[in-house]
Amino acid sequence: MQQVYSKTIEKPCGFLFARWSAGAKAFESSLPQEQRVIADPLAHYYAGQEGMKMVGMMQVINPSVRKAIVLRARYMDDYARTCLNEGFEQVVLLGAGYDSRYFRMPEFHQAQVFELDLQSTQQIKKALTRRLLGKLPSNVTYVATDFSKDSVTDKLLGAGFARHKRTLFIWEGVTLFLNENIIAETLNRLAELGPNNRITFDFVPPELTDDETDYQGNRQLIELCNSINEPLTFSSRPDRMETIMESAGFGKVQIVSMREANRLYCGTDQIEDSYFFATGETKAATATKIEGHDRVNENV
Repeated sequence: MQQVYSKTIEKPCGFLFARWSAGAKAFESSLPQEQRVIADPLAHYYAGQEGMKMVGMMQVINPSVRKAIVLRARYMDDYARTCLNEGFEQVVLLGAGYDSRYFRMPEFHQAQVFELDLQSTQQIKKALTRRLLGKLPSNVTYVATDFSKDSVTDKLLGAGFARHKRTLFIWEGVTLFLNENIIAETLNRLAELGPNNRITFDFVPPELTDDETDYQGNRQLIELCNSINEPLTFSSRPDRMETIMESAGFGKVQIVSMREANRLYCGTDQIEDSYFFATGETKAATATKIEGHDRVNENV
């Protein structure tokens, strides 16, 4: 695997952001039902005190950051539901954190789910899940992965990933801690796994990683991330991200702004555009071989 990385996907404090994400959903679940963008019955459990503390800190810095987390989760939930209702049989969560879709979305119960994450984060997730359910869900395969060193394709194929099954990749809350090389490399690898698969992921605009902009609390957010060795290292304009996706082998690219998602789910666009949500589908395939595995490649 080409070593192009100057940053790893997983950092030593990655579990804190997993708890933060769960905490944002837990906070949403505490709102009156008519105001909720998403309801996650396991969010408070996975968040713990650390996650809820981080949410409290972020509410002071900029409430829109917490709102972005629940908007992207809802958008990805809806996209996943559409894919699974169309017959997709596999879901791959890249940097799964404390995601609970395996439990809270009925559509996931019949799918084969692969959760990729750093071993340290995954061990905590598995321990919490066993404590909650008494055992790990039978349709979830946990794949310990360091994206800076391991081949995503080798890891998935070794864990039982079936190339002939249509697959949805969910890459949630990860790209802003990477760089363009990692993102392009990962998208290329995923596209090589087969045609007509789909992906949904999020990214942030350049303004969010620039402490000279006027985003509310932006400097404090950047300083917070730096203080726990989780610097914000990647941002992109939608047109650039579309080019990256198409170059990697994805077509039918759609990119929705946070403001558009807020209008869709909350009826107003009065919110900062601090996130974008992307979707795409791998193109028609030609046969190839990569790293000793016969598989299909997206070239058309």
